[in-house]
Amino acid sequence: MKALPLFALLVCGSVLFLVGCSASLNAIPGPPFAYEDFGTEAMASHLIGPRGKDTQIIARFGSTNPTPPAKGPDVRYVGVAQAMNYLRHSVRKLPRTPENAAMIERLRATYSRLYRHYSTKRNAFMSVPSASYGRGGMNRALMMPPMPPSI
Repeated sequence: MKALPLFALLVCGSVLFLVGCSASLNAIPGPPFAYEDFGTEAMASHLIGPRGKDTQIIARFGSTNPTPPAKGPDVRYVGVAQAMNYLRHSVRKLPRTPENAAMIERLRATYSRLYRHYSTKRNAFMSVPSASYGRGGMNRALMMPPMPPSI
C-alpha cells in the first residue's frame, strides 16, 4: 500500500520533468517570427545566426539558441529580453533615412509584439510576495528589468 503513493509521485515527477525539457515550453504564443523581423542578415546574424531557407524564429523566456537543428525545419530560439535589447540597440543605431524607415517600423512592430508578453509576465512576477526577505533575498526587478513600452 505504501508503494502506490511513491510510484505515483515518481510517475508525476517524470512527466513534469519531460514536459519541462521541451524547447518551446516558455515560447510566447502566436506565429513564429520571420528572419526579416530582426533586420537584415548583417544586423541579426550575431543574435540568431546566419539566414537559412525558411528560417523561423521562436521567442521564449529562456536562453537564445542560434544553431538550427540538424534535421527538420530551420527553427531558432531567441530569449525575449535579449531580443528586446537587441531591437532597441538596432533602432538607435540605424540612421534616420527614408531607405531605413520601413526597416525601423518593422523592428518597432517586432518589439511591440515582444513587449506585450514580456510586460504581462513581468507584472505577474512582480505582483506576488517574495519568498525571500532580508539580506539574502534577491531583487526580482533585476531578474526581469523594466523595459520601455516602445522604441
